[in-house]
Amino acid sequence: MKRRIITLAAALLLASSVALWAVSPEESRSAAQKLDRISLGEMDPGERITLTQSEINSFLEYDYAGLLPEGIRNLRVELEADTGIVSGRADFSQLGEAQDAATRLLLMMLRGEHDFVARVRYVSAGGQARADVDSFQIDGRELKGPILDWIVQNYVATDLEGFALGQPTPLGNNLEQIRLETGQAIVVAGVARAQL
Repeated sequence: MKRRIITLAAALLLASSVALWAVSPEESRSAAQKLDRISLGEMDPGERITLTQSEINSFLEYDYAGLLPEGIRNLRVELEADTGIVSGRADFSQLGEAQDAATRLLLMMLRGEHDFVARVRYVSAGGQARADVDSFQIDGRELKGPILDWIVQNYVATDLEGFALGQPTPLGNNLEQIRLETGQAIVVAGVARAQL
Protein backbone atom coordinates (compact mmCIF):
# COMPACT_ATOMS: atom_id res chain seq x y z
CA MET A 1 0.00 0.00 0.00
CA LYS A 2 2.78 2.45 0.94
CA ARG A 3 4.59 1.68 -2.31
CA ARG A 4 1.43 2.50 -4.31
CA ILE A 5 1.00 5.84 -2.51
CA ILE A 6 4.66 6.75 -3.10
CA THR A 7 4.36 5.76 -6.78
CA LEU A 8 1.17 7.83 -7.15
CA ALA A 9 2.81 10.84 -5.46
CA ALA A 10 5.84 10.55 -7.75
CA ALA A 11 3.57 10.33 -10.82
CA LEU A 12 1.62 13.43 -9.73
CA LEU A 13 4.85 15.34 -9.12
CA LEU A 14 6.18 14.34 -12.54
CA ALA A 15 2.89 15.29 -14.22
CA SER A 16 2.85 18.69 -12.53
CA SER A 17 6.44 19.43 -13.57
CA VAL A 18 5.68 18.41 -17.17
CA ALA A 19 2.64 20.74 -17.16
CA LEU A 20 4.79 23.53 -15.73
CA TRP A 21 7.05 23.49 -18.80
CA ALA A 22 4.47 22.36 -21.39
CA VAL A 23 4.68 24.46 -24.54
CA SER A 24 2.66 24.48 -27.75
CA PRO A 25 2.45 26.42 -31.02
CA GLU A 26 -1.15 27.36 -30.15
CA GLU A 27 -0.15 28.96 -26.86
CA SER A 28 2.72 30.74 -28.63
CA ARG A 29 0.25 32.23 -31.14
CA SER A 30 -2.02 33.29 -28.28
CA ALA A 31 0.89 35.00 -26.52
CA ALA A 32 2.03 36.67 -29.77
CA GLN A 33 -1.45 38.12 -30.36
CA LYS A 34 -1.62 39.46 -26.81
CA LEU A 35 1.90 40.90 -26.99
CA ASP A 36 1.08 42.59 -30.31
CA ARG A 37 -1.96 44.30 -28.78
CA ILE A 38 0.15 45.43 -25.81
CA SER A 39 3.16 46.65 -27.82
CA LEU A 40 0.99 48.45 -30.41
CA GLY A 41 -0.92 50.28 -27.65
CA GLU A 42 -4.23 48.71 -28.71
CA MET A 43 -5.52 47.92 -25.21
CA ASP A 44 -8.72 49.64 -24.12
CA PRO A 45 -8.45 52.01 -21.13
CA GLY A 46 -8.38 49.95 -17.92
CA GLU A 47 -8.22 46.64 -19.83
CA ARG A 48 -6.28 43.71 -18.36
CA ILE A 49 -4.48 41.09 -20.41
CA THR A 50 -3.23 37.94 -18.71
CA LEU A 51 -0.25 36.05 -20.08
CA THR A 52 0.13 32.61 -18.55
CA GLN A 53 3.49 31.11 -17.79
CA SER A 54 2.76 28.44 -20.39
CA GLU A 55 2.00 31.09 -23.04
CA ILE A 56 5.22 32.95 -22.24
CA ASN A 57 7.33 29.78 -22.41
CA SER A 58 5.59 28.71 -25.62
CA PHE A 59 6.37 32.12 -27.13
CA LEU A 60 10.03 31.79 -26.09
CA GLU A 61 10.17 28.32 -27.64
CA TYR A 62 8.43 29.01 -30.95
CA ASP A 63 8.22 32.71 -31.86
CA TYR A 64 11.16 34.24 -30.01
CA ALA A 65 13.74 31.45 -30.31
CA GLY A 66 15.34 32.96 -33.43
CA LEU A 67 15.79 36.31 -31.65
CA LEU A 68 17.73 34.92 -28.70
CA PRO A 69 21.41 35.93 -28.57
CA GLU A 70 23.77 33.32 -29.96
CA GLY A 71 24.85 31.02 -27.14
CA ILE A 72 21.50 31.07 -25.25
CA ARG A 73 19.07 28.16 -25.46
CA ASN A 74 16.33 26.35 -23.53
CA LEU A 75 15.14 29.66 -22.06
CA ARG A 76 12.25 29.22 -19.59
CA VAL A 77 10.40 31.55 -17.24
CA GLU A 78 8.68 30.73 -13.96
CA LEU A 79 6.50 33.41 -12.40
CA GLU A 80 5.89 34.00 -8.70
CA ALA A 81 4.45 37.01 -6.88
CA ASP A 82 6.64 40.00 -7.89
CA THR A 83 9.37 37.62 -9.08
CA GLY A 84 10.45 36.11 -12.38
CA ILE A 85 12.81 33.16 -12.47
CA VAL A 86 14.60 32.80 -15.80
CA SER A 87 16.55 29.65 -16.54
CA GLY A 88 18.31 28.14 -19.52
CA ARG A 89 21.69 27.20 -20.93
CA ALA A 90 24.38 29.66 -21.96
CA ASP A 91 27.75 29.52 -23.63
CA PHE A 92 29.18 32.80 -22.39
CA SER A 93 32.10 32.61 -24.82
CA GLN A 94 29.56 33.06 -27.68
CA LEU A 95 27.79 36.01 -26.10
CA GLY A 96 30.18 38.82 -26.98
CA GLU A 97 33.70 40.03 -27.40
CA ALA A 98 35.78 40.46 -24.27
CA GLN A 99 37.06 44.01 -23.84
CA ASP A 100 39.56 43.58 -21.02
CA ALA A 101 41.85 40.92 -19.57
CA ALA A 102 39.65 40.16 -16.55
CA THR A 103 36.62 39.63 -18.81
CA ARG A 104 38.61 37.38 -21.17
CA LEU A 105 39.76 35.31 -18.18
CA LEU A 106 36.20 34.93 -16.90
CA LEU A 107 34.99 33.91 -20.38
CA MET A 108 37.73 31.27 -20.54
CA MET A 109 36.54 29.91 -17.18
CA LEU A 110 32.95 29.83 -18.47
CA ARG A 111 33.85 28.16 -21.78
CA GLY A 112 31.26 25.63 -22.92
CA GLU A 113 27.60 25.45 -21.99
CA HIS A 114 26.38 26.08 -18.46
CA ASP A 115 22.97 26.00 -16.82
CA PHE A 116 21.91 29.34 -15.40
CA VAL A 117 19.09 30.56 -13.18
CA ALA A 118 18.37 34.24 -12.60
CA ARG A 119 15.91 35.39 -9.97
CA VAL A 120 14.57 38.87 -10.73
CA ARG A 121 12.37 40.95 -8.42
CA TYR A 122 9.93 42.98 -10.52
CA VAL A 123 7.41 45.56 -9.30
CA SER A 124 5.39 48.13 -11.19
CA ALA A 125 2.68 50.72 -10.60
CA GLY A 126 1.70 54.13 -11.90
CA GLY A 127 3.14 53.50 -15.37
CA GLN A 128 6.61 52.67 -14.01
CA ALA A 129 8.45 49.42 -13.34
CA ARG A 130 11.62 48.38 -11.57
CA ALA A 131 13.57 45.13 -11.93
CA ASP A 132 16.45 44.03 -9.72
CA VAL A 133 18.48 40.84 -10.13
CA ASP A 134 18.22 39.16 -6.72
CA SER A 135 20.42 36.19 -7.56
CA PHE A 136 22.19 34.52 -10.44
CA GLN A 137 23.41 30.93 -10.45
CA ILE A 138 25.66 29.12 -12.90
CA ASP A 139 25.65 25.33 -12.63
CA GLY A 140 24.02 25.63 -9.20
CA ARG A 141 26.65 28.02 -7.78
CA GLU A 142 25.38 31.44 -6.80
CA LEU A 143 27.36 34.40 -8.07
CA LYS A 144 27.70 37.49 -5.89
CA GLY A 145 29.48 40.81 -5.79
CA PRO A 146 31.61 41.99 -8.74
CA ILE A 147 31.07 38.81 -10.81
CA LEU A 148 27.29 39.14 -10.54
CA ASP A 149 27.52 42.85 -11.40
CA TRP A 150 29.67 42.06 -14.42
CA ILE A 151 27.29 39.39 -15.79
CA VAL A 152 24.27 41.64 -15.27
CA GLN A 153 26.02 44.61 -16.91
CA ASN A 154 27.47 42.68 -19.87
CA TYR A 155 24.79 40.11 -20.62
CA VAL A 156 21.49 40.99 -19.00
CA ALA A 157 21.30 44.79 -19.16
CA THR A 158 22.53 45.02 -22.75
CA ASP A 159 19.51 43.11 -24.10
CA LEU A 160 16.85 45.13 -22.29
CA GLU A 161 15.86 47.73 -24.87
CA GLY A 162 14.55 50.84 -23.14
CA PHE A 163 14.59 49.23 -19.68
CA ALA A 164 17.13 50.09 -16.98
CA LEU A 165 17.81 47.53 -14.25
CA GLY A 166 17.74 48.78 -10.68
CA GLN A 167 15.83 52.00 -11.32
CA PRO A 168 12.26 53.03 -12.15
CA THR A 169 11.59 52.89 -15.89
CA PRO A 170 8.46 54.06 -17.76
CA LEU A 171 6.37 51.18 -19.12
CA GLY A 172 5.15 53.09 -22.20
CA ASN A 173 2.19 52.18 -24.46
CA ASN A 174 -0.19 53.73 -21.91
CA LEU A 175 0.40 50.83 -19.51
CA GLU A 176 -0.41 51.32 -15.84
CA GLN A 177 1.15 48.14 -14.48
CA ILE A 178 2.57 44.72 -15.29
CA ARG A 179 1.98 42.54 -12.25
CA LEU A 180 3.68 39.18 -11.74
CA GLU A 181 1.69 36.54 -9.90
CA THR A 182 2.18 32.82 -9.49
CA GLY A 183 2.00 31.34 -12.99
CA GLN A 184 0.93 34.52 -14.81
CA ALA A 185 1.69 38.12 -15.71
CA ILE A 186 -1.18 40.63 -15.73
CA VAL A 187 -0.80 43.67 -17.96
CA VAL A 188 -3.05 46.61 -17.02
CA ALA A 189 -3.70 49.51 -19.40
CA GLY A 190 -3.99 53.06 -18.07
CA VAL A 191 -7.46 54.47 -17.53
CA ALA A 192 -7.04 57.31 -20.03
CA ARG A 193 -5.88 56.59 -23.56
CA ALA A 194 -2.63 58.33 -24.45
CA GLN A 195 -2.91 61.37 -26.74
CA LEU A 196 -1.27 60.83 -30.12
